[in-house]
Amino acid sequence: MVSGGQVKSSIPLIRVNQWLRSWEMAEYSERNLPKPADHFFLGSVPISELRRLAGVSRRQVVEDRKPGEAGYQRVHEVERSKKIARYMQWGFPVSSSAGIKADEHRHLIHPGWLPTAILVNILEPEATRRRHGKDYTLSKENALLISEKDGAYELLLPNPSAQSEHGLEPLEIIDGQHRIFAVDALGEIDGDYDVPVVFFNGLTNSWQAYLFWVINVEPKKINPSLAFDLYPELRNQSWLDEGENLKVYREHRAQELTEALWRHKDSVWQQRIELLGSRIEGHVSNAAFIRTLMATFIRRWGTDQRIGGLFGSIKGSGEDRVLPWTRAQQAALLITIWSVVADEVTNSRADWAVSCRESYRVVESEARRRSNPQNLDPAFAGPHSLLATDQGVRAISFAFNAMCQIAYSEIGLEEWELDTVEETMSDSVVTEALHSLTGNSKAMQFLRAVARSLVSGAMDWRTSKAPGLSEDDKLRQGSYRGSSGYTSLQQECVRAMQVAKVAGIAEVAKRVADLAGYK
Repeated sequence: MVSGGQVKSSIPLIRVNQWLRSWEMAEYSERNLPKPADHFFLGSVPISELRRLAGVSRRQVVEDRKPGEAGYQRVHEVERSKKIARYMQWGFPVSSSAGIKADEHRHLIHPGWLPTAILVNILEPEATRRRHGKDYTLSKENALLISEKDGAYELLLPNPSAQSEHGLEPLEIIDGQHRIFAVDALGEIDGDYDVPVVFFNGLTNSWQAYLFWVINVEPKKINPSLAFDLYPELRNQSWLDEGENLKVYREHRAQELTEALWRHKDSVWQQRIELLGSRIEGHVSNAAFIRTLMATFIRRWGTDQRIGGLFGSIKGSGEDRVLPWTRAQQAALLITIWSVVADEVTNSRADWAVSCRESYRVVESEARRRSNPQNLDPAFAGPHSLLATDQGVRAISFAFNAMCQIAYSEIGLEEWELDTVEETMSDSVVTEALHSLTGNSKAMQFLRAVARSLVSGAMDWRTSKAPGLSEDDKLRQGSYRGSSGYTSLQQECVRAMQVAKVAGIAEVAKRVADLAGYK
């Protein structure tokens, strides 16, 4: 027996009644799928005791089944049980990697709870099972009995001395064998560790196979991205940040949002994001958009990142805070931001915008068709506009993410909710979110004001190759190229918003400059 806790003589049980009248219509088979009982039992059992009663070590496969009789037991995966044992001892994320040493990362140690019930079948006395080419019989002395007195139920356990090494164990594991095997890998259990157990009584192998299927095969696991929609607080958990899971969320979510920008009919980036790595003037690469979203909207707020991400976590009321928006809402906000930027550029009469339009006139029609399929304003999508480059996308994203997280409560973004949550983000739900957002007058007014301050104020959005630039202008615009250009252009955006004459923008921009450390 595996040590850990005193052996019990009985275990209290709760009777669970489950039977619907519609089940009476079934055509039960007396041999394989006979009419089952209208109840089962639930109990709390020390996992070491369950290991002793189940004896699953010999039951890695079901042998010599009778015709029509289904087997249910999986082959044991040793590494899986070892990982569960590590989880039981240290919790997640220590269990996720053998390279994480618990004694060196005590802040990552968490309870290794196993709250999901293990399903077992109680064999009836003198039941027989064939194991490894031999027939085994459960002796009466080794059988489990359910006792009832005054409506209270308990499971009477056999004396450990009555259990023969070559006899049949009184329990069959329907689901949970790897959790039970984890006891072998764990060794000594230092403390109390009970697990919830569902007890069925006298089920045939066919019913056990049925249960195994509906538990392990039929349910559809949710993908990680949907999990972060259903439980938004996952987005700012430090224990997830230490492993790969939160990184996976950010990368996968950034990819989903980039695809939505590329695909949605109302997006000014429709067909202008290069998913396959092609280089076309006026287009931005898929990788660049993903990197930008991860660096701006999808990031955590923290001591080293004083500006968080609207889709990650932000600072609210002095602590880490998450806005529980779905993917569709996040996509809708991005589409709306870029739409208002495009609108404000179209309405702008700034010198840089006029210059971009004039230089666009000499671009050949085929090049226009390829680079600007929506025939957007050349100052927004033309070959000489920084707004159509990696650096421009990063700067606009940085500006709106920072400004919105300062003012999100005042402009009604915190109140913006959408009931629909989908496993895969559809264009129809994004459209629904777009309509919902555009109906928020305070938010839309703020977004337009930010866009106006960026494109109609002191900023010059021409590339260094734009015709008509002076040498000083070329030098300044050229400083926005390369990796250092991202930060330089972001700083210029903040400076432009700080001196904006648009109501309410300058004050918010000053707070952004303070958080970002821009002088």
